[in-house]
Amino acid sequence: MIEFITENWKLLSVLAGALGYMYAQLIAMKKGICAMLRADIIRLYNKYHEERGYCPIYVKQALEDEYQQYHALKGNGVGTNLYEALMALPTEPPKEREDEKECMI
Repeated sequence: MIEFITENWKLLSVLAGALGYMYAQLIAMKKGICAMLRADIIRLYNKYHEERGYCPIYVKQALEDEYQQYHALKGNGVGTNLYEALMALPTEPPKEREDEKECMI
């Protein structure tokens, strides 16, 4: 084994460098994907929780898939809190109050 290492040390050092580079790229991609997923969860939260007060079922289904990937990438609790708040919203828009309808007539 020692003989193999001494004969091929240049090749082994190049391979170690390549593996280190690929690992760094993998970590950067993981962090980038996690950041994009978090940004989209925040966007959905702003749109549906803050602006509309409801979240349609098709958005919840897509959000669930997105959140599973975010969580698998070890996303932080901010995304979890926003996800839970969105999932707790009703799926239909709030009904107009009767007195608001009368004003419109």
